[in-house]
Amino acid sequence: MKSILPAFLIPLFLASCATLGEPEREPLTLDQLVDMTKKGKDASAIIEEMKASRTVFDVTASQYAKLSRDGVPDAVIDYMQQGQLKMAERQGRRDAYRDLWPYGWGWVGYGPRWHPRTYYVYVNGRAVPRSY
Repeated sequence: MKSILPAFLIPLFLASCATLGEPEREPLTLDQLVDMTKKGKDASAIIEEMKASRTVFDVTASQYAKLSRDGVPDAVIDYMQQGQLKMAERQGRRDAYRDLWPYGWGWVGYGPRWHPRTYYVYVNGRAVPRSY
């Protein structure tokens, strides 16, 4: 009896874990943002939709201007820009780790020390050096 119980519970447990995940949602498009605005949704509801779908936009300045002309609230555009900055910072960290370079003499017998290169994130038109 002792050997049957764990053999029965393990597949049951694994099957229950597979069903706990949320269904994957499609990312929002810029046209959908404009449509939500035209339907009268406020900025907080649109931002919640973006968070729920885990959408991060990589748009140009001209697209931001077009969104503003189409009536998308400034809070939504600011949230989009913050997401774009975070995405750029993550990419900078990945690039810095790929470009590790040796510096200094290191410890005796262990070779040179490795350090990630500095990368830059532009905030309000000013380059901010980062190293992670």
